[in-house]
Amino acid sequence: MPYREVIYRQYAAKFQGSGYRHQRGELVFYWTRAYRWFFRGWLPRDKSARLADVGCGGGQLIEALAGLGYRNCDGVDISEQQVGLAQQAGLNVTQGEVGPFLRSRVANYDLITAVDIAEHLTKDELLEFLEAAYLALKPGGRLILQMPNPAAPWGMKIRYGDLTHEVSLTPDCAGRLLGLVGFEMSESRECGPVPSWRRLDGTIRWVLWKLLRLPLMAFELVETGNVSSPVYTRVYLASAIRPA
Repeated sequence: MPYREVIYRQYAAKFQGSGYRHQRGELVFYWTRAYRWFFRGWLPRDKSARLADVGCGGGQLIEALAGLGYRNCDGVDISEQQVGLAQQAGLNVTQGEVGPFLRSRVANYDLITAVDIAEHLTKDELLEFLEAAYLALKPGGRLILQMPNPAAPWGMKIRYGDLTHEVSLTPDCAGRLLGLVGFEMSESRECGPVPSWRRLDGTIRWVLWKLLRLPLMAFELVETGNVSSPVYTRVYLASAIRPA
């Protein structure tokens, strides 16, 4: 049996417990607050825009986007159990492979998100996925990826913390790959502490992280003579636009 099937089956089983509904609520609450910050300036201004979250799992990000006012969001995931949970929550989520889902929806979306998906694909699969996402976006539409960051001090802990991880792209490498597919205006962004006037601890951690980044930037500058991509969190976002 393929190792992915064995591992994903066990992964899906943990969502069957009675405490999952409470955990899901907490996760959606966190994601709504966090991704409002992480996606700042990247989300469509039009709340009726067409969005898709691929590899959406139980639909937590879709619920978070709905909490930000975006109600026209589709999802797709290969896991029958997680798709069932998303559908129970009233979300428009389809079970199936990401590639065929996107290729059947040419120029359909203003935004496509893929959180913690790219690292699970082989190089060939990743290129096929990016090409399918490019075609599924409307001209001017945006793709957002979230991935482990091998350039981070603890990046390898995330890279090799899951047996199903196949690739790991630095922010610079991700930008070059997105450009190869045809995307423009690629940008990388850290997934670090989230500042908030409601959560003083988050703001304190955000300030401390800004201070801790300075020695990392200095180390890179001394060794290489430049700071190529100052993205040091162990997970990061890469965003790019299909040309209009």
